[in-house]
Amino acid sequence: MIGPINLPSTLDTQPISPIRLLTEGGKLLIEVASSPEKLPSLILGEQVTGRIAERLGNDQLAVLIKNGLFTLNLPKGTPVSGDTLSLRVASLKPELTFVLNDTAQEGASKDSSVEVSLSRTSRYLTDLLRVGDKAERPAKALNLDASQDSPPHLAQAMRKDVQKSGLFYESHLKAWNEGRMPLEDLRQEPQATLTKALADPRHPAGAEARAELGKLVQQQLMTQETQQLPLQGLAWPGQPVSVLIEQDKTDDREGGHGNPEDQAWTTSLSLSLPAMGGLDARLRLVGGSVQVTFLTDSERAGELIREHGRRLEEGLELAGIQLATLVVKHEAPQS
Repeated sequence: MIGPINLPSTLDTQPISPIRLLTEGGKLLIEVASSPEKLPSLILGEQVTGRIAERLGNDQLAVLIKNGLFTLNLPKGTPVSGDTLSLRVASLKPELTFVLNDTAQEGASKDSSVEVSLSRTSRYLTDLLRVGDKAERPAKALNLDASQDSPPHLAQAMRKDVQKSGLFYESHLKAWNEGRMPLEDLRQEPQATLTKALADPRHPAGAEARAELGKLVQQQLMTQETQQLPLQGLAWPGQPVSVLIEQDKTDDREGGHGNPEDQAWTTSLSLSLPAMGGLDARLRLVGGSVQVTFLTDSERAGELIREHGRRLEEGLELAGIQLATLVVKHEAPQS
């Protein structure tokens, strides 16, 4: 429980740092003390709502903005009521700053006090996010071998990596509770193993487990916000690959959301190959057909793809997928 916060009728008249005042209207600028490693999408002048996760003292607030945890520095003596802030993006560079809108103070009576109570769950999640934000975030590696393994084996390996990533742990808990998932599978996910270390606060791996859980929570929030699943790893030994899986954003507009078989999914792969240079492949899967687009750094790579396009089509047919379109584009790398 956070004690009553007295809201003065006027702002403190002590000098304030110059960067904390806007010339227009004299509105207060709010500095960002810390931010998520991957910032949510913000536009200059955009109005956003921040949900106060915790009051840290010393005129600092832990605030969730678009599912990202920020620590904000308020000008000294700034009155804050309720559990939300109405903010406007004041600047993006060289530093991210916000303006505290007047509407954030609407409904607050003069010389009143507000009592704020944060649930244990809210405090726990806020603490996890803050710890996870300080932890290093090595991407979960895909360990594949496309040079040796068959396509079905590769698909199963990727499926397993995604399922065991911990990003869908809560939905898997629900599936287990409904008898649709065995307990042994659930125990293989990161949350299940990390909880053992957290159960004993004296456990030497407790701090590391807490940071890892915080990282997972941030990844879950980011996946929920962007509706994208990024993966990184090795396509085969020594060959890095980046993969991005997302549901097509045009799906709802085209009415494909009603039938799961009509939903479109897009997978993007990025590689840098020794002989062909940079190569991006974008596959849009709709039902039983796929649209494939290649973007190459070199013209020769594009020519090779066109020459062997028939092999790609035949391979897809063996998998029961029809090649709807094949587009090859060449774009010289920026120097």
